[in-house]
Formats: sequence, structure tokens, C-alpha cells
Amino acid sequence: MMRAYIISIGDELMNGEIINTGAAYISKELIKRGITTNAILTLPDSIDIAVEYIKIMMKDEGIFIFTGGLGATQDDITRKILSEVLKRKLCIDDEKANFLRQWYMEKGRTFTEADRLQAAFPEGGSLLDNSIGLAPGFYIQNRKQYIFSLPGVPKEMEYMFMNEVIPRLQQHSLIDQRYNYEILLFSNIPEYTLDHRVHDIVTNFEAVRYGTRAMDGIIRVRIESENTDIAPCVSVCIDSLNDYFISKGEKSLENVIGELLVQKGLTIAVAESCTAGFFSKRITDVSGSSRYFVGGIVSYSNEIKKNILGVADRTLKKYGAVSKQTAQEMARGVQKRFAAEITISITGIAGPDGGSEEKPVGTVYICLYRPPDKMIIDKNVFPGDREGIRRRSVNKAFFILQKYLKGLN
Repeated sequence: MMRAYIISIGDELMNGEIINTGAAYISKELIKRGITTNAILTLPDSIDIAVEYIKIMMKDEGIFIFTGGLGATQDDITRKILSEVLKRKLCIDDEKANFLRQWYMEKGRTFTEADRLQAAFPEGGSLLDNSIGLAPGFYIQNRKQYIFSLPGVPKEMEYMFMNEVIPRLQQHSLIDQRYNYEILLFSNIPEYTLDHRVHDIVTNFEAVRYGTRAMDGIIRVRIESENTDIAPCVSVCIDSLNDYFISKGEKSLENVIGELLVQKGLTIAVAESCTAGFFSKRITDVSGSSRYFVGGIVSYSNEIKKNILGVADRTLKKYGAVSKQTAQEMARGVQKRFAAEITISITGIAGPDGGSEEKPVGTVYICLYRPPDKMIIDKNVFPGDREGIRRRSVNKAFFILQKYLKGLN
């Protein structure tokens, strides 16, 4: 299996201003193609420090993917770093330099030598096309080292990875076509229990491996093999664990829900309290969600619960805002407001304050209502901080909705 090394350059990564999502994206896409990431290195905007560490890393053979440091500012130093590490002078692509000069002139900006160096690459290499941004990347092969330099901007990096890096890896036969990889998503089952059940299944299939990772109530199961067809194993996992199964291929819950609602020809509305509109945000992240999502109400205060959703004052006084009774009346109330065919309500205590011995932080009631009389109530006590409880609440609401929709004829 070919080894890869990902090197991200930028002070903003080192000091925690931004999270290095680029390295995670590249590593995930490489493993799908049978390429293991041996190391991920983050370096500051310092030529001396970067050269020191990169020289050590590049004693090995493999695929080296650099991100960041390709613009025209003082901290864009990746070209200079690789020029020094490889002991190759920088060359200028005149056609690209002229394009950049024209672009700057049209914007009324001065074209400097730093701007011109955006068209530079180490001798023996070539520029990579950046069709959605300004700064190109570059590629160079140094014996059995395949070196790519990409922008740090996520959209540009991802575009160039797919359209410039992957084709070159294929040309050099570095992608293992025999490698099989699948992701399955599950929920509403403890990771420990799921792990044992998947283990019992996978052990019946020779040369198949698996791994699990849980986050916010969703469990991601990776099934893989270098040279064995994993389809039979995947099929058994789905069939055996269908009560907890969400999707195959990393399709998100909100996408699964959208497809089911379209398939069933149903509309949905939501009344949210502790999740503060997060359910509405997630479901409308999906393009085309206007076909099935009618709208939502963030009923954070009791006054809104009473005056907008019609929750009875006596319900709030007797049972409290966080109760199955209030969740039921919220779901009915939003259905009357929006005339949706299905409604979801979420009310709870996200913390860190507001909990009690009877209702600790993390207590969340979720209600699914479909007129005239279908009512599903789900009580939870979620662990985690405020944001974690909110994410778990929305994921659980989506899972309840998915399970209900899957059961409809």
C-alpha cells in the first residue's frame, strides 16, 4: 500500500485560529483509494523551521501533499521551502505570469514580483490548474517521491485534489484498484454493543477489517479490505443491524431524511426550544429541501410556547417546559400553524445551567406527531456540553423521523 504524507503550512493552523480540515479531507480521500497516510505535519510560516522538518520527512519515498502558502503575501513561502529542500531553482511559467499580470491590471492593482512568483514552481515540475481560484498549485516528481502543492483554501484545495492530484496518481498507478472501502452509519445503539455485533459478522469474512468511531450519537463503521469483495459483509451488517442503520457511503442523516420525505410525498415542520433552530438549519442545508420542509418555530420562552404554539399554561405550570406533555403540545401547535403532515418538537435542558435532580442537564424530550393520532415520545438524558447536547438532540430527532418514515408503506 502506497504511503502518503500531508504537510500543512500556516501560522493560523499552528496557533489554533483555524482547524486543519484540509488534512482530514485529504487523508479520508486517500484511504478510499488504498493509500495510507503515514504522517500529518503542521508547520509555521518559517522557512528555516519548515525546511528542517520537511527534510526529515522526505527521506522516505511516497506521496507528499502540501497545503497552504501559495499566495502572494509575505507568509506564502511553500515554493521557497520546496525549492530549498529539493535543491532546485524556481522556474516561472510565463503564460501563467502574464495571465496574473492581466488580472491584476484589470483590478487596478500593482503587479509585484511576489505576485509573479505565484506562477513559480521547482525546476522539473509543472503548475497545477486552479480553475476556481487565483493561485495555482504545482507538481514535481523527485525519484519515487510524488510531490503536490495545493492552496489552503478548502474549496480550491478539494477541487484541485480531485481534478489534478487524483488523475496523476492514477497515471502513475499509485491507486490500489483492488482496495475496497465502505462507510456505514448507525445510531441509537451503544458503540460497545455495535462493535461486538459487527465484529461477530466481520470475522466470518476473510481479509476484511473494520473500525468504529462515535460522535454525537452517530456511529461510523468503516469496512475495508485490500483485495476482497466487501459487498457481502456490508450487506450482512445492514440486514443484521437494520433497526439502527442510517445510511451507506457517509450520506448524512438530513440527506437521508430528505430523500425519504420526497419518496413518501410528505411535508414536515418543527418546533424547537433547546436546539434553537439547529434542526431547521440542518434540514435546510440540503438543496431542494423546500419541497418538504414547511418551516419552524424557535419557541425558546414559555410565552412563545403559549402564545404561538398554544401550549397550555396549566401544562407548563404542572409539568414544566421540559416534559413529554409540553413536547406533545408543541408538536400539535406547530402542526396547526403550518399544516405540515408530520411535525417534530424538541424541548430540553442544554446546560450548563438549569438542571435539577429530577431533570438533569441533558434531559431532552423529542416528539414526532402525525395527525390525527400518531404520537412518538422519546425521553433522553444526553451527556456532553451545551453544543454536544444540541447536536445529539437533533441527530436523535432525525433518527426517530427516519425510522418512522422507513416503516411507512
